[in-house]
Amino acid sequence: QECNAGTILSGALLGEALNLSPSPQLGQYYLVPFEKKKYNNETKKWEVVDKNATFVLGYKGYIQLAIRSGNYKKINVIEIKDGELEEFDLMSEEIKVKLIQDDELREQTKTIGYYAMFEYLNGFKKAMYWSKNKMLAHADKYSPAFTKKGYELLEAGKVKKEDEHKYSSHWYKNFDDMAKKTMI
Repeated sequence: QECNAGTILSGALLGEALNLSPSPQLGQYYLVPFEKKKYNNETKKWEVVDKNATFVLGYKGYIQLAIRSGNYKKINVIEIKDGELEEFDLMSEEIKVKLIQDDELREQTKTIGYYAMFEYLNGFKKAMYWSKNKMLAHADKYSPAFTKKGYELLEAGKVKKEDEHKYSSHWYKNFDDMAKKTMI
């Protein structure tokens, strides 16, 4: 509501041009508010001068666009849970897993990593696996709104109620979705 109306319209038009849905349940794209700040020399403080809605493609949006390209035979990304990974061979990019078949149990099991793969219609394949620690280090390095230490505090329930607004980044709210987006 606080965002510049033109940036909301611009982001929505981009989503429409790509024929993607803004529905959070579909996870194809989001309009994320970012503050535009300017340093005030008189007060010696950074002040918010505007808020802009920024179009951010979700991992399901990437998959949707890839499928529509007509170039993919397969494309997938998945969380790997504790006890599932048997082996990932970096040279052959082959993975051996024994996935937990009980959906409820699988959802409750700790995530230890992420696997992504695709195969083109012409037979070219690519696959990769990142541990959760590698993903945490990536998010810590590249997301200005995220820290590994903050995530660990939030996960441990050590964040005060009045400080929860500091943890509004999607990396804090839904780490697995952001990790899958990074993998894709």
